[in-house]
Amino acid sequence: MPVANAYKLAVSDELLMRQVHPNNMIQEGRLWSGAFTPTKADAGLLSADRDSIMSPKEAYERYLRAKALMQAGGTWGVSVSELAVIGLTCYSDPVTGNDAHAIVDFAEKGAEKEKGLGKLAYSKASTRGRLYP
Repeated sequence: MPVANAYKLAVSDELLMRQVHPNNMIQEGRLWSGAFTPTKADAGLLSADRDSIMSPKEAYERYLRAKALMQAGGTWGVSVSELAVIGLTCYSDPVTGNDAHAIVDFAEKGAEKEKGLGKLAYSKASTRGRLYP
């Protein structure tokens, strides 16, 4: 994953979208803050899709195909500028089969701050509401 200035996304209203699985990221019908917090396997780099390259619907459908799922909890997003306000840097990270892939760098802030920053990002996404479906 390229965490380098050459791949840094400009601060803008571009949304970085996350796919939310209904079994572990939605609780009592509401988005869970963990949807915007990296897991240990993420090594502090949260995956997302750029809405300037892929629509929320396309991101949702790609996720279903990639995970061989029949359903998902939906697509939620936070803007690059909202993430910058809370001190997170975002990078373009195209991968095979997904040119829209990006990462949000929580690692630079340290593991002890990930949960708090994830809650701030979640708050923005939750306020915006589900983008698709």
